[in-house]
Amino acid sequence: MEAQSLKLPNRFIEMLVNLPESGMGYQIVKVFLKSGEVLHQQKVLNSEILMLETKENISIKDIENIELESRK
Repeated sequence: MEAQSLKLPNRFIEMLVNLPESGMGYQIVKVFLKSGEVLHQQKVLNSEILMLETKENISIKDIENIELESRK
């Protein structure tokens, strides 16, 4: 499966910059879509590039919110 990369809007970038990294240069997040679907374990590079591991074609306007995935 090929990843889809999306440049996040400033409102998400500003939020993610202030949150801890999951690893060197990336964060693992939950992506909440306006459709009600939640995409778990998605990677954001440098707090600004969302690397979606999904078969669906999603655009920035489909994203309602993003949160850090809780560590287990």
